[in-house]
Amino acid sequence: MKHLLAPLFCALLLATAAESFALIFELDRPGLAFPKDFPTATRTNLMAVLQRTDCTFLGGNGFNSDTHLKYGGDTQALNRFLDALTKCPGLTLSIRFYRYDETEKLDWAVDHSAWREPNSLCVRVNLNSKRIKLDDLAVPGTKGPRLAEDAK
Repeated sequence: MKHLLAPLFCALLLATAAESFALIFELDRPGLAFPKDFPTATRTNLMAVLQRTDCTFLGGNGFNSDTHLKYGGDTQALNRFLDALTKCPGLTLSIRFYRYDETEKLDWAVDHSAWREPNSLCVRVNLNSKRIKLDDLAVPGTKGPRLAEDAK
């Protein structure tokens, strides 16, 4: 019986590994995974922003429900991109600054997780970009929650 367990365990391990590779995907156009109950208005507006023609989609990849999209463009294109995202109903936007490796030819990236936070999007600005001028970057304004006395 012991002689059968080792080959059976190896076969099970290989079968599991083959399945896990199928969960990684490459994107040649902008796209995100959305839960079934994701609001239609948010999805429609968000996809319109991700497919803007004033910036260049450079590719993307994903693993399970996580997506990473790469974009190229100058500071003005990024400003318009960020501003348009703030107008998507129900979307929470975070902006982070990241020093990508010099071999990464992207100016900013978009990260999304349909499983963990489907209504949140993170835009990572590449600090090594030659086309993004931080002095000209217009980070969109945000509004905090309403005060209790305003809610009356």
